[in-house]
Amino acid sequence: SRAFLEQHVRQSPGKPFFLYHAAQAVHLPSFAAPQFKGKTQAGPHGDFIHQLDWVVGELMAALEKLGVADNTLVIFTSDNGPETTSVVHMRADHGHDGARPWRGVKRDSWEGGHRVPFLVRWPARVKPGTTTAQLTSLTDVMATIAALTGAALPDNAAEDSFNLLPALL
Repeated sequence: SRAFLEQHVRQSPGKPFFLYHAAQAVHLPSFAAPQFKGKTQAGPHGDFIHQLDWVVGELMAALEKLGVADNTLVIFTSDNGPETTSVVHMRADHGHDGARPWRGVKRDSWEGGHRVPFLVRWPARVKPGTTTAQLTSLTDVMATIAALTGAALPDNAAEDSFNLLPALL
């Protein structure tokens, strides 16, 4: 991901880019890289989440270093609530509940299985610290990016996707 950013800015300065970085660190099994093992007091899953935090920090630092951070929309989210076994162990062993305050976990019908963080960073357009009560879904990312780039979506594509730009801005 960092190499892509560096190459893009070098070869196409000023041109937009789309980077999808799929981190599996919230899913099981929890296998943190050796440099992250034992770094938290929250066991293997806590170490794995610590590694995810480091990776996101590295990507954010790369955007800053390349001078594109202010005008880059960064979305940090997940596809579902926390893994069942990680919640059970994190609750019992470390007093942490990744679904709190919602009931449920991944693969069930309770809200905790479906409500996920949806964090946005875009300093040029979104004021830091703002929040919205706007209902969102991962399906909305497609219509939002299409609106942002001026792309027209075909009538048979992204039927369930809604443009979130008004809520973001």
